[in-house]
Amino acid sequence: MPPSRRCCPACGASVARPPCPLSRRFAGLVRQAPAAPAIIAPDGTPVLTRHELLERSLALITELRQARAEPGETVIVSLPNSWECVAAFLAARLAGLKVALVDASAPAHELERCAFTVGAGVTMTAAASPAPGQVVSGVAITRRASEHGPVALPPATAVLKLTSGSTGLPQAVALNVRQVTADAVQIIRTMGLRSDDRTLAAIPLTHSYGFGSCLLPLLLLGTPLVFPASHLPGALAAALEGAGITHFPAVPAMIRTLAEMVDLPVLPRLRVCLSAGAPLHPDDAAAFFVRTGVKVHAFYGSSECGGITYDRTDTEVTEKGKVGTPLWRVQVEVVDERGRACPIGVEGRVRVTSPAVALALVPPVSGSNPIQGRTFLTADVGVLDPGQNLTLTGRATAALNVAGKKVHPEEVRRTIESLPGVRGAVVVGLPERHRGDLVAALVAVDPTAELTAERILAYCRAQLAPHKVPHRVVLVEELPRSGRGKVERERVLALLTPPRQN
Repeated sequence: MPPSRRCCPACGASVARPPCPLSRRFAGLVRQAPAAPAIIAPDGTPVLTRHELLERSLALITELRQARAEPGETVIVSLPNSWECVAAFLAARLAGLKVALVDASAPAHELERCAFTVGAGVTMTAAASPAPGQVVSGVAITRRASEHGPVALPPATAVLKLTSGSTGLPQAVALNVRQVTADAVQIIRTMGLRSDDRTLAAIPLTHSYGFGSCLLPLLLLGTPLVFPASHLPGALAAALEGAGITHFPAVPAMIRTLAEMVDLPVLPRLRVCLSAGAPLHPDDAAAFFVRTGVKVHAFYGSSECGGITYDRTDTEVTEKGKVGTPLWRVQVEVVDERGRACPIGVEGRVRVTSPAVALALVPPVSGSNPIQGRTFLTADVGVLDPGQNLTLTGRATAALNVAGKKVHPEEVRRTIESLPGVRGAVVVGLPERHRGDLVAALVAVDPTAELTAERILAYCRAQLAPHKVPHRVVLVEELPRSGRGKVERERVLALLTPPRQN
């Protein structure tokens, strides 16, 4: 039977392995209301029904089989936000594959490193042009040449979220279906999401935030997705108004630029607006409220444990660093260096206990493992008040938070130092109001190499994902060092910090 004629698994279609609960749930939603919209255009026009989305997923299963993807194998999904991305994830799970989510902007060599980390044999990426006979033209399915043996993954692994590890090399967060589902259910119940909501999917579905807040509510509730034409404020506003968006997971920069729009339309249907990925400045939250009458709720989470806290209040102003109270079924503690609970109001490491805590990190971390059963020790520092409201005050590790994406300075440093003519480099994060950190590099260069900041940035753009490319590069002949030969961080920061404008 041609792929386009396959019936859904809930009606008896044969697939390589019985579908996982996520795919089984969506198949049930298809059976209940096949004509209900799954993907909606920014102007509100239906693009795909639930049944049509499932049909396209089944077509991709045929192409996965042609690429010799076997049940239990790991496949990388690295696609921009689109119905193809949703269909690719659903197809992989229907086919019994483990899914590794990778940023669609990752360069080819970084994609290869991610595949090596998780032992992926197949990749699903954006197709430059459709191959002959290709049913889903937006997806290129490629079988990788295996140069290394398989990677040992935790039993029952279903989803792998790729992040920058402690050394800057790719690291995966391995989760089973129960953990993935628990995170989505906790988010849905805490925020009161419904099947008749409409989600503006402006954040990448391949990131933990977009995966849990956009893709999973579609699969578990049937909540349709709307993909904006771009991330420009005009496109976001057009989609919010045109598609009647009720659920808007955003990042601070989106909230700020929308609030600054002169012709921001009225958004009477917007019901749940949240911001995560980087600290939301109170002024931006207040400005958005003044323009729209909609409260922006702070949301805090991590790839290793999903959603952690959410600001449930309806008050207009969000205090700086305050990220709300724990989600349903989530327990949050602040602990000292020995793991003992700190008194209320005392700063310490944030520790989370939740059914959504991941199985493990791949490869395992050296030293103390932050994941212990259902408990995850975050790298964040914070304070709890008597009402269990959490306020974040800093980070306990050197990893940078660039608009919600982890960047390890060592990876960027190694890339810069691989450029001929570079003597050494120091990479740090400069605090930025809307994005969390800005990547900045102080680079010692050989005067005879004729290197410029522009040449170094061009080199970084060719080697690194866009969010890892330094925002600021300053050239020096020698790195500032102490008498003991150690780089002096204070002098580095002084050289990298732009002068204040009068």
